[in-house]
Amino acid sequence: MKRLILSSAASLIILSSYREKTESQVAIQAPASSVFAASYTDISAEQRSNQSAEPTDAAIPSTWVGKYSAYFTYGDIAGQNAGWELDIKITNSKITAEGKGFQMAFLDELSAKAIGSKLILTHLKNVSGYRTGKSMIPEFILINDHGKFYVQSKWIDGDVKEKPEQFGYKIDKTTL
Repeated sequence: MKRLILSSAASLIILSSYREKTESQVAIQAPASSVFAASYTDISAEQRSNQSAEPTDAAIPSTWVGKYSAYFTYGDIAGQNAGWELDIKITNSKITAEGKGFQMAFLDELSAKAIGSKLILTHLKNVSGYRTGKSMIPEFILINDHGKFYVQSKWIDGDVKEKPEQFGYKIDKTTL
């Protein structure tokens, strides 16, 4: 798909075009060591096509209902402890993800599909803040490894001090 960008600087108008990358091109370009890329490419094309941005009639398994929280720190920046907090709230009727902190602010509604020990969370709509989640397919993946929970997402950049474990970044689950 091509998009045109129109920008102006004083009286000069610049018209340029660029080609957007397809999902497969993005997945191929992800570093092989990326936990998110490895897990994302494990999901078959058929499973991705079955994921929709519409809420599903299928109930979310009760084992996933709860609040998931993690804090990602960048360390000391200009004398401040910089970082951001991620909260994912899952109820029987609604799923939201909220990021807030250093240069981070978003609140998105998500849809979910359980596949084995993973809960694939796909962007449904942006409620407020950054709209970046719309371009992330999936926006988040939650993984349950024998009661320990992990999250994978492109929201979590490589500059955070925490490093992913085998299944992703550790995330704490509490009841709502």
